[in-house]
Amino acid sequence: MRNMAAARRIVLSLTALVLVALLAYAGYWYYVAGMLRDQLEPWAQSRADEGYLVRWDDAKVGGFPGSFRFDFTNLSFGTLRPVPVAINAATLSAWAMPWNLKHWEFTAPSGARLVDPGNSGGFDTKHLDGAVDVEGRTVAAIDVTAVGLNGIGLAQGLGIGDAEAHIELPAVPPHAHTDTALALSLQVTQATLPAAVPGFGNTLSGFSFAAQLKGALPPGPFAQALAQWRDSGGTIELHALRIRWGSLLVDASGTLALDNALQPEGAFSAIITGQDQAVDVAVMTGALKPEQANAAKAVLGLLAKPSTNGQSAITLPLTLQNQQLFLGPAKIATLPPISWD
Repeated sequence: MRNMAAARRIVLSLTALVLVALLAYAGYWYYVAGMLRDQLEPWAQSRADEGYLVRWDDAKVGGFPGSFRFDFTNLSFGTLRPVPVAINAATLSAWAMPWNLKHWEFTAPSGARLVDPGNSGGFDTKHLDGAVDVEGRTVAAIDVTAVGLNGIGLAQGLGIGDAEAHIELPAVPPHAHTDTALALSLQVTQATLPAAVPGFGNTLSGFSFAAQLKGALPPGPFAQALAQWRDSGGTIELHALRIRWGSLLVDASGTLALDNALQPEGAFSAIITGQDQAVDVAVMTGALKPEQANAAKAVLGLLAKPSTNGQSAITLPLTLQNQQLFLGPAKIATLPPISWD
């Protein structure tokens, strides 16, 4: 009997401890949830002072007991610095684990619209997921995955199967033109172009790049800020660009800047695999005469060297100047002007 009584006391004591722990956790959860709810508006105001506009029609706090979750209705985010972007989602949920409020995940199950602040072009997505890592009050890294992107405005007719982006913002804003204001990497699969290019079709099987924006964009009208950024030595360092289009593979790296007309200019080194197909396309489009094709292929063949994947590849300078794109000495494209107003 004594053993049974002792066992009951132990069970009751453990039960009481569990109940106390549960009540303590519930109290902690509701306290933190209330604090997060109360800090939401001041947080958005602080971001507005930094140039980030965050708005919503309604925000509810939930997630008990496993997380802290905000459910937003008609959420919008917009900024001109360090790059102009606006995001709108009819519904978006963001949540964090109780033991780590520096890591927030989010999802927009009904999709979102990503455009420039002037709504001249962008994408509608069917689904959007991501995560944000926060260092103190500063966003340190953002990972975003978008599925089913359809171009709108200037991007009308462009479709993307899925896209993954990784964005890093420094804890300390850049002071000199050599300081990083933003690091961005993007990977896109199955991009469908508005129109087919003879010999290549209308589908890019792969597109990716990694780049850093160097130098701070000052406050003020965007075109004026870009001019000041340019004059202070601001650049975009393109560390890796890869395009796979049919049998053509292009790997490039280099530096982008802005010219006196605020149009992109830059110099890159490009490694091209599948150059014979590029020659065939040049014949189809009339850039080369059929009788010149064999000679061009022969010359390119002499320049080609085995690449890391075992195929022959050529290395040529890629130059962007006065809205003209040159591969070596040959002009391969004329780009439309960009309006920053």
